[in-house]
Amino acid sequence: MRSVKVVGDSTADGEASAPNLLSASAYNALCSRLVRCEIMPGERLSEPELRSSLGFGASPMREAIRRLAFERLVVVYPRSGTYATDIALKNSRSVTELRLELEALAAVLACRRGSDAEKRHLLALAEQQAETTNLQECIDLDAAFHRAMYAMTRNEHLSATAEIHFNLALRQWYFCSKVVKSPGGTAVDHRPLAEAIVRQDAEAAAEHIREHVLHDSQKVVRILTDYGL
Repeated sequence: MRSVKVVGDSTADGEASAPNLLSASAYNALCSRLVRCEIMPGERLSEPELRSSLGFGASPMREAIRRLAFERLVVVYPRSGTYATDIALKNSRSVTELRLELEALAAVLACRRGSDAEKRHLLALAEQQAETTNLQECIDLDAAFHRAMYAMTRNEHLSATAEIHFNLALRQWYFCSKVVKSPGGTAVDHRPLAEAIVRQDAEAAAEHIREHVLHDSQKVVRILTDYGL
């Protein structure tokens, strides 16, 4: 679902970076399950079962859980256990306010720093997403679009921060796709945004991405409110 660059200490045999690589791999695998709601909100995480199913040892898994707790995808209760964070609307506004600025900056930098090949790829993703009527596929393509745009910023700090908050919003959509039979229209049209990035129109790109974030946030709030959250 996602890839993470891991920067470790460089040694001749690479042994010093191995723990970092294992922790990153464990994080990626567990993060994917949480964001895609393969582990449902509120569900208790069994560390022995996760180690067995994902194929990681105790140290990488515990490091992954610590990182995911920081990113608010899991919550750890002393003497009680670790649970997938509940889906709650009370934090939605704060996440949306931050994402409006992060995504707008990412779009502006993508205009300036993305290669021609990356911009063509972004436009192709937008075309695919606009054509699909399957909610799950629409969500997957939206995730691919945002992450491709983050990569184009050439700013690892922005990419990492935007990814954390995007995952919180993305998780709500995966949850909706699992629990709501008819969530309404699935069409998302990123083509105007992609076209603005292709022609390096930073102002238009920022405006389009803000509209998208706000629209999606309002839509998921309506769905989850109807569901009773």
